Amino acid sequence: MIVRRNSGVGLAGLFLVALVLISIVPNTGFRSPPRYDGAGYAILGWSLSSGQGYRDGCHPDTPAHTHFPPVYPLVLSVLFRTSGPSFPAAHALSVAFTVAATIACWCWFRRIYPSGTAFLLGSALAINWTWGRMGGSIQSEPLYGLLSALALLLASGRRPNRRQCGVVLGFVLAASILTRHVGVCLAAAVVLDLLLRRRVALAVVTLVTTAAAMVPWLAWLHRIGRGSQANLFEFDGLLTLVGHQCLFYARRIPDQLLGPFVEIATVYANRPLVSILATSGGVGFAAIVTWGWWRTLHSPRRRLAGLVPSGTLLLLVVWPFTEAGRFLVPLVPFLLVGAVEGFSGLFRRLRIRHPRSRAAWLILILSLPYPLYSIATGRALAQRNTHRDFDAACAWIAHNATNPGPIMTHHPADLFWQTGRKALEPGSQNPESIERRIDQYRVTYLLIDEHPFTNAVVDPLSQFVISKRERVRLDWGPQGAVSVYSVNAPARP
Repeated sequence: MIVRRNSGVGLAGLFLVALVLISIVPNTGFRSPPRYDGAGYAILGWSLSSGQGYRDGCHPDTPAHTHFPPVYPLVLSVLFRTSGPSFPAAHALSVAFTVAATIACWCWFRRIYPSGTAFLLGSALAINWTWGRMGGSIQSEPLYGLLSALALLLASGRRPNRRQCGVVLGFVLAASILTRHVGVCLAAAVVLDLLLRRRVALAVVTLVTTAAAMVPWLAWLHRIGRGSQANLFEFDGLLTLVGHQCLFYARRIPDQLLGPFVEIATVYANRPLVSILATSGGVGFAAIVTWGWWRTLHSPRRRLAGLVPSGTLLLLVVWPFTEAGRFLVPLVPFLLVGAVEGFSGLFRRLRIRHPRSRAAWLILILSLPYPLYSIATGRALAQRNTHRDFDAACAWIAHNATNPGPIMTHHPADLFWQTGRKALEPGSQNPESIERRIDQYRVTYLLIDEHPFTNAVVDPLSQFVISKRERVRLDWGPQGAVSVYSVNAPARP
């Protein structure tokens, strides 16, 4: 009987591994270079692996870095020392992290639900479109997802009173925070849950270990004294920001589980009635999920499923950036639990039998259409193709830009990976300040990308080119799009 049960669990695990690979692999461009934040992480990993220390190796001054926490760059540095700065290897590592995170989350689901409901939730997570889209990317989300799942398993174990468990849990929580700073919400939720369960000794050991493991990073931030993420908080207009962020995340919560339908209706459709209807539906779905989290707070074994996302969203609504909803990706397991609890509460009031199981089936069925459509139509490839002009500009620089010197662009790390040239950002919106920065670093080329993101502000380099035409010459690309300009020396007085 025990052998048969273990065999069933093993087969279920293999099925989930296959399902998550089916979701991730078609969405991953294994030869694609790192993009945006991922390029920054990769630069830090390369700097560490090449002996430069925790520095922005793509910048002409190679300054000490304080923005991104160090765990993911450290992991990349180990990988790069083993395989060289290999993009396929970095993508494959992220895939491995996501597969492991999926299995770990499924194991956690099994601790808070019956095995059948847990398997349905694990399947919904494995096929989730954002989980699959980000699962193979060179970003910190896959590693953070794994660490947070391990923390949930350690915190919810049947015998978590041993001192060594608190030490291990503390190190895992510290690693989570040092992978993504939002992990502080995970750590706070875990410690609070332990206290509510009257496991005070374990909570104290966990908290002390987490704090001790954070000391080197905090000392580094204090030593450098600039550029940390804490400096990005804005207190002016906080109420307006909170209102905007609440609406944004209310719209994005259903999109994380079902597909980007509300985003399309509110950002791209440009039809007010469609936007209002989509927003109403999104807010209603988000309200059900939030109610589900509230319900988990009354169940000790499920309490973490409500504490973690509640604390995280409280931080996100005062954080001045959204990253187009990317911050919600690590919350997908908690969104699934909230949706199941919310809909099961509705079903129970409607006197539907087996409400939790049917709610899990509903979420799984609703989660399937968009991932299948996305894979069948190659949406991930279409998304990667939006970088073709930028990549072509980098290729021109790599083969034709003969003037030595750094390049100014809004994406210096991305450019460095494709050209090997040192690069820096404009650092200001003001053309006069940009000109002084160009002369200070003896910049020889400008790479302009007019519209890298939806609703993005105009690249300040475009304004510089318009106002300082005598300082530049168009070398590649059409004006007003992705283009490369060479910089002329300043006129002598």
